[in-house]
Amino acid sequence: SWQYLGDLPYRRIPIYSNVRWHGTDSEENEDFGLAAYSPSFRSTSNSLFDDRDARELMTSTTITEITGCPHGGPIAAITMPVLGGATMKATNLRIMTNAGRHLASIEMPPKQLARHYSAADVMTIGFTDRAILIVVLRDSLCLTYNIMGEQVLPPFHILPKGEGKGIDLLQATVFEGGVAVLSPRMQSAVVEILDDHDDPSYANGAHLGARRIQPTANSVAGRAAGEMFGGADSLPPYYAVVTPLPTAAYAKEQGFSFLCIAVLPRFHTNSRHPEVFLSTSDNSVVIVDTVTTDITDVDCRQRIKAPIVAMSFAPNGRFLACFTQSSILTVISTSFETKVLDFDTSEGSKSAPQDMQWCGEDSVVLHWRKLGVLMVGPYGDWLRFPYENIENLHIIPEIDCCRVITDNAVDILQRVPPATAALLRIGSIEPSALLLDTSDAFDRGAPTSDETARAIVKTGMLLEAIETCTDAATREHDPATQKRLLRAASFGMHFSYKDSSSGSLMGGSTSSSEGDGIMPSDVAINFANAARKLRILNSLRDPMVGLVLTASQFDHIGPTGVVARLVAFRRPALAASIAKYLNLPRKVQLFARSAKASAYVVSNPNKKDSETAEEAIKIINEGGTQASTANSGGYSSVAVAAGQAGRPGVANLLLLLESSVADKVPALISTGSFADAMAVATSARDSEFIFFTLMEFEKACMASASDVSKGQSSFLSTVISKFTSEGFNTLRRYLETMPDIKSNMNLLLRAQKSVDAGSLMAKRSHDPEMSVGEKIKVLAEASRIFGLGKDTAFHKAVTDEQIDLLKDQEVLRTKYDTEEVAPTGASLMQTIVAVIHYAAKSKRESHKLLGDVDKIGRKFRVPEKRLWHIKVKALAESQQWPQLRILADSKAKPPIGFKPFAVAAIRGKQSPAEITRYIERVSSGESRYDLYCEAGVWKRAGEEAFKLRDTRRIASVRSSCNSAEVHKMCDELLVRLVNM
Repeated sequence: SWQYLGDLPYRRIPIYSNVRWHGTDSEENEDFGLAAYSPSFRSTSNSLFDDRDARELMTSTTITEITGCPHGGPIAAITMPVLGGATMKATNLRIMTNAGRHLASIEMPPKQLARHYSAADVMTIGFTDRAILIVVLRDSLCLTYNIMGEQVLPPFHILPKGEGKGIDLLQATVFEGGVAVLSPRMQSAVVEILDDHDDPSYANGAHLGARRIQPTANSVAGRAAGEMFGGADSLPPYYAVVTPLPTAAYAKEQGFSFLCIAVLPRFHTNSRHPEVFLSTSDNSVVIVDTVTTDITDVDCRQRIKAPIVAMSFAPNGRFLACFTQSSILTVISTSFETKVLDFDTSEGSKSAPQDMQWCGEDSVVLHWRKLGVLMVGPYGDWLRFPYENIENLHIIPEIDCCRVITDNAVDILQRVPPATAALLRIGSIEPSALLLDTSDAFDRGAPTSDETARAIVKTGMLLEAIETCTDAATREHDPATQKRLLRAASFGMHFSYKDSSSGSLMGGSTSSSEGDGIMPSDVAINFANAARKLRILNSLRDPMVGLVLTASQFDHIGPTGVVARLVAFRRPALAASIAKYLNLPRKVQLFARSAKASAYVVSNPNKKDSETAEEAIKIINEGGTQASTANSGGYSSVAVAAGQAGRPGVANLLLLLESSVADKVPALISTGSFADAMAVATSARDSEFIFFTLMEFEKACMASASDVSKGQSSFLSTVISKFTSEGFNTLRRYLETMPDIKSNMNLLLRAQKSVDAGSLMAKRSHDPEMSVGEKIKVLAEASRIFGLGKDTAFHKAVTDEQIDLLKDQEVLRTKYDTEEVAPTGASLMQTIVAVIHYAAKSKRESHKLLGDVDKIGRKFRVPEKRLWHIKVKALAESQQWPQLRILADSKAKPPIGFKPFAVAAIRGKQSPAEITRYIERVSSGESRYDLYCEAGVWKRAGEEAFKLRDTRRIASVRSSCNSAEVHKMCDELLVRLVNM
């Protein structure tokens, strides 16, 4: 069954035959292959067309586009009208396994877009390497789905041109990491679909002009983001980065246009970001770096003689296949330094192929309708694989082969692995081939098998033969051939074990002194691993699963990736079995068992909650019924599924066993147990989960209420009555950051916190932009709020006094027609000082102003001593010394004494006579001495010290003053004190 492409053998491996591609059960009686009419069209056309007419109509008026998920993933197919929706306005995008089993069906266009789009507006579809299905419409609207048809990201325009509109496209191509588009005006952009497995710094390192598309609550990624809150990166499960490229300006500047677009994935570039390749109308290619948006013209005009109309990158990213307008297939390195071949296809067809992809890394396959598949090798050799009477055919490239999807079958075109080719080639004398023949002879009972085996041993190449047979078995798809090759490897190992002269390939004695056990050799371990891999690959290829993986693809995505895909396919039982069989990490096994338990809960709606929960716990705990902390996280994920399936009782029973706060809180939220989620978050002292619970509960209240006010009322009432105090305080602190205090006031008043509510209202009056009238209204409202409480009499009285002060300040400003007499925002003391200061400027009204000071003091019950201190200080600051003297003489003994007057006069640098006038009336001798010293009246200071009979003070006066007269006086006073 091999065909040779030059010296390289290739094979066509049938995987599934007689496949019926059914979108839904209702389509079972139709046999249109990969094409299918939408249910709405079938319902109206059944009475008009028989099967033959319907088939002819479909062939002439529709086209079916097919795509496949990399690494053996599912198939997506959509049938669209050829001409602007003349035959059908809507169609179905069907997602199926390789064996034709229905996974999902998506109405296209979606209902919310049906008013503006039709089935003919679908431009291209494709899968990323992370199983995200991308649908691009002609106006650059991008839709994203997972393999079960659930929306991942909200619809967005890749090239927006105004609110709700986008720019029409010339071409769109889906690559491993997203999609790139090109418009007729040479505008282009690239979209990268990222997820929480990507380094957050990657998206942050995108071009400054890039924009990010986040999931919404209605998308599966948005729901998962809520369930997975608290992850290490706090990223949503999926998000997109859209980077516009400056290709339009570059094309205009250079005077050419672009014909097609292709993307080199980031894993194959030096910048580790995608590079966009665009072919030009003057036979060249330009490369755009998506990080810097720098554009480089590779100038390959001398090597390529016609404009390129299609491009495809090899899986390793080293080579680029180009198809030109002159029907030449050119393969060139991605650096454009090495040209591998030119192959002329014009003899078969002068039109461009419908599909051009790579088959592994060694050949390019092209498909023309009704002409079959052409494979071209690196040296210009070619092979033709006829696919006759096939209406729809699609090629899906893989890292080591390509899948060919037709109307009724799935095949693989693959280069025969070199070791396998040497082993199974007719007449091969390789040691592995001899071992295989010897094993076959042994199975037949031929007596010469022993001698042949010994001959292989003598060559010293038995180990190589065993390893080759083992590896070749994993690369075969036929179970009989797999078994034959494994038997040959097993025969070689057993023969080595019996023949002690060659050393055992089965294993040897352990070096441990605890026993005489046998340690398996590396060859034996590889044999066992190969057997496990084959069992898994065969089970995945089962038509009920339909995951077509080769051994290389299995190694590429890894066992964990296989488990994840099976869970996504809704095959959790098989995923759990494989995870346990391969002894994968505990978290992977728990993930698979949790998915299996979730499926059990959803599929058994009629069982009692206790029975369902008990069985789910057994699945999670691998048969045990006792909760284990090692399985934390599994209970919550199953509880989420139970809540979504309408089994809150089961969810609550499972959550009783959950010990992980990071998993339990989101699960409780998803089941609607917000108060319990708040209690758990509070007990864990996790402020992030407390706030997250509040926000999610507010969303739930708003969504369930008929209007905003009712939803807000329900939210606040529940927070006050059922949530913890930490939750209440967190919400309060959050609302305090809002510019509008209405929500915070509503919360505090509902909680009957009159002091806090009144204080919050009163603080608003401190706004400098607010007028006096507005401040009075705000304070009046604060006074009313204080009046609602039982212990707020003091707060109410203080607020009322502030209102009276504002009114009196306004009266003063009106009375004297100036702002200076009572500045805006001044306190009571500041107002008194301002009135006294203004009296110094308005001499005629000074008496009236000072009288107003006394009135204010009496009205607001300012203590007498405080009022006198304020008057003395203000009069001194405003240089009203006559008024200060009048104030001092107004009472025989002022309530504050005469010391403040003396101090004011000293600091005001008044004359010694004026200062002495006040000091003489101070009653304390020590105070008089200190004041005289401060004023520099040294003679009087010395006399006061003599009266106090204090030699130390006299000596201090003498040392402080440089006057000889004062020195003589101080000496005489000291002598007099000594002689007394």
